Amino acid sequence: MEERLNMNDNTAAVQIPVASEPPTGPAPIKVWLVDDDDGFRTLLAGLLAKQQGIVCPRHFNSPDAVLGALASETGPDVLLMDIQMRHQNGLDAIRPIKSLARSTRVLMLTSFYDSFRHSRAIEEGASGFLLKRWELHELVEHIRKPDASGVSRPRRRRTRPQVQPQGGRRSPVCQPPGSRKMVGAAAVAKGNTPLTGW
Repeated sequence: MEERLNMNDNTAAVQIPVASEPPTGPAPIKVWLVDDDDGFRTLLAGLLAKQQGIVCPRHFNSPDAVLGALASETGPDVLLMDIQMRHQNGLDAIRPIKSLARSTRVLMLTSFYDSFRHSRAIEEGASGFLLKRWELHELVEHIRKPDASGVSRPRRRRTRPQVQPQGGRRSPVCQPPGSRKMVGAAAVAKGNTPLTGW
């Protein structure tokens, strides 16, 4: 703290404290989440909020809810949005979101890679296509990218064909390796970033 002396009169000098300026740094990246899975959305919001330079103040359970918020307030820097949400498709919401918040980077966040959906997301104006099974540091890396110039297809893992038992239900044992690996609290509690079984 700096001190100044008051010398305007002949009386004894009086010390007047002067507040120092707080250090300024880059503003945190504001992220909003849109996903109909309340547990996953809340968990991911909490994990992202713990990352340095990222805040996650809002999350929504549908594209309609986020569009309502964007109609009345400034959009975030980044919007992470699921593709399939109950009766709505996140891909259909990209253009309306971009018309309300042009500078917001929309990143699609989904469980399974689909080249058609990836291409459509980019055509509609999304800045990226991310998979929920990615580790937290990979998601954060894409959130921190300043622009969409480096949008590329996500890594695809080779999977074995799934066996379809009679009755049409898939057996959990027949899931391809890594297909249920996602970000979550259980792994974080163990000191790891990914979560299996979500």
